[in-house]
Amino acid sequence: MLKSSSAQPSGWRKQTPDRAYFSDLAVKALIGDHSRAEIRQLLNRIRPVLRTNTTQMLLLNILFDATYEQDWQKGSKPVVWLSNDALARQLNISVSATRAALRALTDMGVITHHDSANCRRFGHRDRSGRIVHAHGISLALLEARFDELTAKADRLDLENHRRRVLRNDITSLRRNIMAALDMSKETLPARRWHSFAKRLDHLRAFLGKIGRASLDHLERMHRDFERLWKTLNAMVMRDKDKETDTTESVNRHLLKPTTEPEIVSCNDERSCADAQHSGFQADSACGAERMALENEPERIVKPEQAENPVKSGRRIDLRTVLTACPIISELSPVPPRSWRELDAYAAELRPMLGVSAHAWAEMRQVAGQELASLALAITAQKQADGEVSSPGGYLRGMARKAADGELHLEKSLHGLLARKLAARPDQGRQELFQ
Repeated sequence: MLKSSSAQPSGWRKQTPDRAYFSDLAVKALIGDHSRAEIRQLLNRIRPVLRTNTTQMLLLNILFDATYEQDWQKGSKPVVWLSNDALARQLNISVSATRAALRALTDMGVITHHDSANCRRFGHRDRSGRIVHAHGISLALLEARFDELTAKADRLDLENHRRRVLRNDITSLRRNIMAALDMSKETLPARRWHSFAKRLDHLRAFLGKIGRASLDHLERMHRDFERLWKTLNAMVMRDKDKETDTTESVNRHLLKPTTEPEIVSCNDERSCADAQHSGFQADSACGAERMALENEPERIVKPEQAENPVKSGRRIDLRTVLTACPIISELSPVPPRSWRELDAYAAELRPMLGVSAHAWAEMRQVAGQELASLALAITAQKQADGEVSSPGGYLRGMARKAADGELHLEKSLHGLLARKLAARPDQGRQELFQ
């Protein structure tokens, strides 16, 4: 607040631009818009807003308690004419300390002074209790600034609630990270494990006293802890999957891990060039998708393969998947070199796409480990291409089709691959068949 640097030779109260503004605001206050009970509720909420100390808040309550119900009705004015000596006795402090508290409340814009000609405080009430005339300390600013102070109190309450939620979440994340580190101490590589542990120690040190942290600091720390937890959890879940998914069922898992360039092809007479220039649409255009990669050169076509790749259990080359879904190579630090690595990376890709753990578990249950990984790769690529806006919902739809025996991922893979080859036919075919 602005304060005058020179003493007042007349002995009158010092005036500042802020005090003049608040005095004018108090004169224009529309008394009666809010009842005394509503003003009391506001009074109980403004201490953290105004950052008053205990003495100042006690003084403000004493002044408010000296007002009547009639003082907050239209046509009246909430003025208190208690002397400084009387206020000091009630506060059990000195008169000079009382004057200091009054000055602080004045500078905060909570009270103003309705002075008489000789600066004395006095007043008179009629038989009904209404003030006839009074000079003293005015509380009209509580009415004039009611909406402003209420909005500040509401905003502060929301910030405090958000702060409590963040503190609780950060505490839970810290505990989860520590538990995951303890579980993965034997499974993770020592260097990787120590990297996670060091990162956790760094975040805990940077967090500091969580009870005193600002909201912005808590927001940043929550994002950092959550990012660390997701990364570590994905690593732990990948290791668990490696331990549990050690066997394959030929009847259930239609895709075989392989690095041999065995490419899925169809047996129609249409050429791959026709497929590349035929304007593919979404999955609903099954006929267009069936045209993808049909009748590749004779050196890669296997006539002995059955027409239906699902029924025949025909192998799909991993490089075919990576060519059709380049988003996997872009997002993964190291492109998967086997179906097992693709399945392990799917555990990290799943939270990045916003797919819930329940939807992922459902897909793995009905489709199998490798088909679920392929479905997730296709979903990620279609989201990157702008064809899918809700990866979680799209994957659930795949799970329902798989449960009904109507899921044909090879068609989706063909469509994606043909679009990639159509966009860059020479480069794409050279990479695919070399």
